[in-house]
Parts: sequence; C-alpha cells; structure tokens
Amino acid sequence: MKRKGSITPDIKQKKLRGREGFDEIAVDTWIAVGNCSITLGLITAAIKSFEFALGHQPVNAEALRQLSHCLRLQDMQNNEIFGSLSAIEKLTRALEEHKELNNDSGLFKELAECYLTMGFVEEAQQAVQRSMQLDENDPSVWLLNAETLIRKNDRAQAANCLMRCLSMLPESLAQFTPENIEIARSAHAELAAISAADGNIELSIAELTVTLSLPPPPLSRIDEHFALWCALATAKERTNDIQGALRACEGAESILGDSPRILMTHAYLLLIDYSQENAEKAIKVTQKIIDAENVSESSSEGDFLPWYLMGKAYSILGSPRLAYDCYQVALRRASNSPITWLAVGKLYLQLRQLPDALAAYSQALRLHIDENSHATALAWDGLSCVYEQSEDQLMDASDACARAAACFKSIGDVDSANFFEERARNLMLASKKEISPPAPRECPDVPNFLIRDYVALLPAERIALVQGSVRAAGQFHQQQENASYQATTSSQGQQSPPNRPHSTVPAQAHAKQQYPQQSPPQLFYPLPQPYKSSKSSTPRPASQQVWSPNQQANTTFNHPQYPSYMYHQPPPGVQMGPLPVPQMSHRSPLNPAQVVPGGVQYSLAPMSAPGPVGPPPPPPGYSYGQYGPIVYASPANNWQR
Repeated sequence: MKRKGSITPDIKQKKLRGREGFDEIAVDTWIAVGNCSITLGLITAAIKSFEFALGHQPVNAEALRQLSHCLRLQDMQNNEIFGSLSAIEKLTRALEEHKELNNDSGLFKELAECYLTMGFVEEAQQAVQRSMQLDENDPSVWLLNAETLIRKNDRAQAANCLMRCLSMLPESLAQFTPENIEIARSAHAELAAISAADGNIELSIAELTVTLSLPPPPLSRIDEHFALWCALATAKERTNDIQGALRACEGAESILGDSPRILMTHAYLLLIDYSQENAEKAIKVTQKIIDAENVSESSSEGDFLPWYLMGKAYSILGSPRLAYDCYQVALRRASNSPITWLAVGKLYLQLRQLPDALAAYSQALRLHIDENSHATALAWDGLSCVYEQSEDQLMDASDACARAAACFKSIGDVDSANFFEERARNLMLASKKEISPPAPRECPDVPNFLIRDYVALLPAERIALVQGSVRAAGQFHQQQENASYQATTSSQGQQSPPNRPHSTVPAQAHAKQQYPQQSPPQLFYPLPQPYKSSKSSTPRPASQQVWSPNQQANTTFNHPQYPSYMYHQPPPGVQMGPLPVPQMSHRSPLNPAQVVPGGVQYSLAPMSAPGPVGPPPPPPGYSYGQYGPIVYASPANNWQR
C-alpha cells in the first residue's frame, strides 16, 4: 500500500492563497450581481447577493453598505421598519467585532441613514459627525448632515450644508458620476422644500425644475420621480398658475406614462376651477386610475380618493345621483375620512334633504371632533346651514356658528372667526324676533388644501392611513391640514412641502417641521347652562323617535340627553370634574352596515324609499334641537333618497 505524502507548508500556502483568491472573485461577482439587481429594481435578489458576498468575506465594507441600503429600500416599498432594524443590528455588530471597519466613513453614513429612517435623529446626528470626521470632503455626508438638521428644524444650517454639498460636485454635468447625479438631485430637492417652507415658492419651483432636468433615478426609486413631478405641479398650483400645473402633469404623463400618483394630481387640479369642461376631463382621468386599480366597486379594499374626485366632478356637472354613487364607494373604502362625509353633507344640503345632510355632518364631527381642525369647523358650518334652512331653528344655527367660530379662532383664521361670531349674534337676535334673519349662505365646500394632503400621498400610504384607526388617521390628517392651511393663508400660493417616498425626497423630512406645536391635553368639561332654556328634555313624539319605517308601529327610541360639553381647557377657577363618556352611536341614513360597522340597515341609493324619521344621535357634547324640535323643509324638486 502506497503511503500518502505529507502536505508541505508551501502547498498549504498555495491552497490558502487559492481560497482567498476565490473568495475575492466571488465577493466581487456577488456585489456586481447585487448592484445590477438594484438597477433593475429587484431588491430581494440584491439582498441575497450581498448576503452571499458577506458569507465569503464578512468584513467587506461595500457589501455591508449595500446590504443595509437594500434593507432600507425594502422597508420603504413595504411600509415596514424590520429591514432598517436588521441593518442597524448588522452594522453595529460588524463595527464592534471588526475594529478595522471603524475607519470606513461610508458605514457610519449608512448607519445614519438607517437611524433617520427609524426617526432616531440624535443617533443619526452622532453617526453623521463620525462620518464627517473620517471624510469631510464627501458631498454625500454633507447632504446627510443637512437632512438631520432638517429633522431638527434647523433649516438655515441645513441650507448652508446643501450649498456646501453642491459646491463639491463637478461644474459640468458631463463630468458627473451616477453618484454625483443622485447627490445633486437630492440636494436640489431638499433646497426646493426648504424654499417652500420659507414661503419662497418661485425659488422652490426653480429648484424642482433643476431637479427634474437631471437624469431620472433607477427603477427601484421611480416613485421618487413621480413625487417630484407632483411637487412641481402642486407648487405651481399654489402660485395660482393652474394652467402651468396642468401642463406639468401632462408633461409627466407624456414622459412617465399613466402613473396613478400623477393622474391623481392631474384630476385634483382639473377640479379646482369648477369648470364643467375640466370636470368631464377629470372623470376620464379618474376612470384610468380606477381601471388600473382593478378592484370591484363593492369591495371595501382599494383607494377611496379617485371615487371621491369622480363624485366631486359629477357634482360639478349637476349629476347628484352619479355623484352619490361615487361617494358611496368612497365611504365604503374610507368611512373614517371626514372629507367624504363633508362632501355628502353638501350634496344633500343642496338638494334640501336636511335630515340626510344633518346625518353626514354629524358623522364628520364624530370622526374629527377637535377644535384645532379645519374639518371640524366646516362640519359645524354645515350644521349651521342645515338649521338655518329648518323652521324655528335659528338658535341652534347660532350655536353651531359660535362653535365654528371657536374652531376657526383656534386654528388662527381670525377673519372666518369674526364672520361666524357676527353671524351667531345675528342669528340669536333673529331667533328672538329682534331683527330679520340674515340671508342664507351657500353650503360650505371642502377646501382644496384638505384634499391636497391626501393627493400628495402614495396610494399605498393613503390606503394604510384611511384603513387605520380613527384616532391615528385624525392625528395624521390634523398635522397635514394645519401645515397646508398655514402655508395657504400666510402667503398667496405658499407651498407646504410635498411628501416623499424615499429618504432622498425632501418632503418627508420637511413635513415634520410643519407640525403644529403641541398644546396642553384637551379635555371635556361642563359648560354653563344655555342662555335659553332647553326644550330637548321634553320627549319627542313617537314618530320622531322611530328609526325604521317598518318599526314605526311598534318601537320608540328614547334618545339619551347629552349635556353640553366643549372641547376646551377649563377656564381659570373652574374645577375639573369627571370626564363624561358620551355614547357614540353611528345610526344615520348614511351609515349602513356595509359602510360603517354597527350601522342600521339603510339603502344608500338616492332614489330609494324614504329614510328614518328624525335626525341621528348628536356628536358628543351637542344636543340637536336643544332649542326646539326640528321641522325640515321640503326637498328641492322632490329629489328623494
């Protein structure tokens, strides 16, 4: 038997060098495959490729950076945080176990990106500072430092960092590398958002124009490109250049095709001037979105906004039945969004179907009962219009106007607050027969800035928002509408920053700067007795207490008597009592079981049998008809539900 020869050290060294050579080639190959996958938008394949590369060489800094980058991209696509958490864990462990990686500026930069994605601004700032110590001539680090400063509401310093970042790039676009293009695009977009937040809309438009003149981003971030086009159109709208905004949408559609996000912005812009010609165009545009979504009308899944915009278009065209059918689909998909209830309330008010208008405005109040909300002010405004058109309800109309004035005063709209305070006084005097009733007002419409906040979101973000809890939706929408309203009223055409889908789009960072300052907790407290004795304690006739015509012969409902509560801090010297728990019944002609859980079975079709007799239960803290029973006027043109 032949004896095997022993392996000499030279042979071992050759095998070791061969293994190391194979690992280096394998790492380079997997990194190349991963980068190619990112370009094609195949994020899952890219993650696998970089993991394979790290399996051959765990200390490869480029593979670590790209893996973390892909995990963040995956989070943005799926609206999750697990990938960013995993990236932070991987980067932190690698920096702890391999000290040689602590000299890599890119790893600390990527760690800062992950922290920013998670909202950990202080940790992100520390990582950025460490990265700048290692390489202060890297323009991408200055860009990232600007983004952290924006999150800390230091826009002036952020703008200086962005200018420093752009000064480090080549002077000619022909000399730009792909990375330089990405940095320039992000820096100009951030400067556009800062200019918009500072009220310089013209400069913001100029920066957005420069941003869009650069080569587009890769397919994995194409939503960012859509967002920038929408931001440009919205900026032009806020300077009252509606035609320029529409041309921006048409140009984006010719370049990028029928993107639902751009189509949504296009439809929204077409409905601003209430032109019938543009309303017909808006119907065609929204129909494209609905066809692309491919979700049944009867389904509660999908996006509500195209149906809302289509309903508004039919309303402009004078087709209430078609408008109502569209609003019905929107309510089925987003029953906790107040803008649709406000629109339905206006539709019924125009048709003089006062009980149904009362029900719609009541539901809007239930969803948005917060005095710092413009939607709440509009709901009280709508209720005042309902009462003004009812017989002998001027005192209730006065009370609703006073509540609308309190809301407008709380959000800083002094002119509207003064108008409603004066109208409340006149209505009160008219109820006492001291003066003639004031002339009827046109029913309130949903302002554009409330709709714009929804239009700016990605469809997935919008669906997640409206299908979430009512409280979370209200808080988010409250922050958005306050930012938009302040921007709209402080300067003609002032732009609030658009939302961005990825960390390189500026609006997500700037949106945090527009949040209103936190106020002390708001609680219910008892108000003094009304200045006129309430008649609501008197039981109503049985016919007004029945909710279904089929139950009219057998059933009566005793509506609970709600005390008067206001959503305010208690005045000085008033002792805080126990908080009441108002009952939140959802019975109304517009709350069938298939739209709002717990609703009573009612037909939503406008031409169906008459609905229930009497108004729905009031929102917390307000008793309808507290100054007398409600007598409704006849519907216009006999148009019944």
